[in-house]
Amino acid sequence: MLHEKMKRQFFFSISILLSFTMKAQQNDTALIKLNKVATVYKYQFVHAFEGNKDTCLLEHKKFNHMLAITFHRTDMRCNGWNNSEERFFSYVNGQLGILEIRRDNLPYAKSFFKYDDSNDPIQIITHYSEKNDKLVSSNEFYRNSKNKLDSSIAKRENNSGQQSLIKNVYRYDRKKNLVQEYTTDEDGTPLSMVSYERMTDGKMKSRSITIYGQSPSFKQIYFEYDQNNRVLSTMDSQNRKQLFFYKQNGLLNNVYTYNGNGALEVEFLFNYTYHE
Repeated sequence: MLHEKMKRQFFFSISILLSFTMKAQQNDTALIKLNKVATVYKYQFVHAFEGNKDTCLLEHKKFNHMLAITFHRTDMRCNGWNNSEERFFSYVNGQLGILEIRRDNLPYAKSFFKYDDSNDPIQIITHYSEKNDKLVSSNEFYRNSKNKLDSSIAKRENNSGQQSLIKNVYRYDRKKNLVQEYTTDEDGTPLSMVSYERMTDGKMKSRSITIYGQSPSFKQIYFEYDQNNRVLSTMDSQNRKQLFFYKQNGLLNNVYTYNGNGALEVEFLFNYTYHE
């Protein structure tokens, strides 16, 4: 069975997945490159607070001249939590070589990546500063006859020699679009499943995630698009809605978030700087 600490690490990553309604609030990587974006500032304005006139800088991203992300700060104090996280990305020959994470301005973790000839990260060594711990993830990737990722296995071992294994299986439709990601532990016990419902043109109609185990949960989000194939709105399984507005260059301008009762709660606003 999974060691308890490894379980916590896994379910921390799952908690990030649970916030996947926020994923639509990110600009497409292709647009970042097309517009030569240098920095992205994502502000949060809480309409639900009567009389509120202040915005809060929720996220700050930096991109180098190759348009690869080099810095990402998230300030959760915008959401009432007294913590923040910063991520620093370093590259070697165009590939992510080192990822350093700081939490509340203190070192938290530092990961080193090793790749195979297919550019798959076959080994990730992560050092955790707070408890002087280390986690080594040895990864195996399997592809089908069409060179699509079929499955992956992550074998993990910490300082004490305790090991775990997590397996991911990927399924596609006839048009080679990803439709399911299924995760199990070393005993084959299901941990999570992410499903993608596609339209006839391949665009995502809905995305859902199921978490298994002692605290099972389910969440689904539905997408609508405008005439330019951009996300126009989303609606999740809790009846919460988001509306998306864009700049002339295609990048996000602002996003309105409504609660299950239809009241406007939060607005996200985006500002940018650009490389010359």
